[in-house]
Amino acid sequence: HLPFDYMFFTGSEKVGQIIYESAAKNLVPVTLELGGKSPVIIDQTANLKVASERISFGKFTNAGQTCVAPDYILIDRKVKNDFIKALKQTITEFYGENIKESPDFGRIVNQKHFNRLNELLETHESKTIFGGKSFEEDLYIEPTLID
Repeated sequence: HLPFDYMFFTGSEKVGQIIYESAAKNLVPVTLELGGKSPVIIDQTANLKVASERISFGKFTNAGQTCVAPDYILIDRKVKNDFIKALKQTITEFYGENIKESPDFGRIVNQKHFNRLNELLETHESKTIFGGKSFEEDLYIEPTLID
């Protein structure tokens, strides 16, 4: 018997299936949020400050480990540089100058996912325009923008 009245899970389909099977055996209701991509579109009419705040909130809540975290931004070239500037400013406003020390910026859930993300960062290192550093000792990855 599971000691839960209800289970919520956000993550992979593989783990979701394990949780679902366990919940079903124990007649525990469950909500699963599995996979998916969440694009953001920014055109010339967008309020860049508001967009940067909403994207930062969505992407950096729980270190981006939510089903609705924006995965990529499709942006009009005419506002791209201004948006990047606004996003950098918003990240600093949300988490301070030393983000690694912020109690409000989460860590990656486990070593396996840290390694996977770190490999992606290394692959795209030449395209990194903000952040990109990682610290294995506490599974921390800076907020990162890749062009």
